[in-house]
Amino acid sequence: MLEQGAAISRRYAGSGAMWQRPYAATQPRAASALASVWFAAYPGAIITRPGHSVLAALGEPALWRVFADIGIQALHTGPMKRAGGVTGETFTPSIDGHFDRIGLEIDPAFGTTEEFVAMSKTATSVGAIIIDDVVPGHTGKGPDFRLAERAYGDYPGIYHMVEIAHEDWALLPPVAPGKDSVNLLPDVVAALAEKGYIVGALTRTIFYEPGVKETDWSATAVVRGVDGV
Repeated sequence: MLEQGAAISRRYAGSGAMWQRPYAATQPRAASALASVWFAAYPGAIITRPGHSVLAALGEPALWRVFADIGIQALHTGPMKRAGGVTGETFTPSIDGHFDRIGLEIDPAFGTTEEFVAMSKTATSVGAIIIDDVVPGHTGKGPDFRLAERAYGDYPGIYHMVEIAHEDWALLPPVAPGKDSVNLLPDVVAALAEKGYIVGALTRTIFYEPGVKETDWSATAVVRGVDGV
């Protein structure tokens, strides 16, 4: 995503096209004026006809005629971009309801870009709009994460990721067989903070579960960097 984002940003950097729409300020009245009744379609929960993709189902003209009849003016797609992770050269499934995005393209599990465009055109034909996915607040362990693990370029900067010196590896717990990381206990977090690696415990731990996720910090297994070290 970082590589794709850089390519996309070059289209707009230094151009007036970047300033044609206001952003970073909520516009609820403008949104409701454009479409006041939405249908929220969580893609992972949609059951389609055999052989049909989620996007094909959401693009059915008959569906949009019904939407128009009952006053639905917009469809919010929910998370539809590729999500999950990658191990070696194999993509792995999402573990967070497709909110663990790892790419900017439509996830093949839901259909194709062509089907998304067709759905949008069908919506437009009845005076409705498509409200697309949102910018992710986190990612899965996809290509960006794996490159960050190996300290490639500035990829570690996407994450709160730091390299622990070899002499301090004894502070870290072992990673279980078949896993690629382990959550850190509070005393380990405190020790790493004392060493100056991290800021320490955060204000709250999202998705806290005793014995599973007790802090917001985890350690990977040993990873060989792109420099061979």
